[in-house]
Amino acid sequence: MKNKEHTRQVRDTVVKKFKAGFGYKKISQALNIPRSTVQAIILKWKGYQTTANLPRPGRPSKLSAHTRRRLIRDAAKRPMITLDELQRSTAEVGDSVHRTTISRRLHKSGLLWKSGKKKAIS
Repeated sequence: MKNKEHTRQVRDTVVKKFKAGFGYKKISQALNIPRSTVQAIILKWKGYQTTANLPRPGRPSKLSAHTRRRLIRDAAKRPMITLDELQRSTAEVGDSVHRTTISRRLHKSGLLWKSGKKKAIS
């Protein structure tokens, strides 16, 4: 594993020790984590005043949460619905997306197999 994400407790402990006046090296030795990691945690805390994991950058989803729920509900209600029909229903809501996007979303939710056939919903 290249990068290890430390628990919130460890990051909070690093900040508490820093506030108490300990240096990077002493904190590093006490918690048995690299000095650079301690430094990164403290720099993040100084910049954002939090030790929580911040959201990472990435491409925003084409489907809104509302449309995604509606899409899954429609596909679950009518197992024989086509991707074209689902595409038209998402366009009515205001999210115009490609059939492949709909297919990927259904696959992620467990309603569609890779071959394009619907799964039996139990």
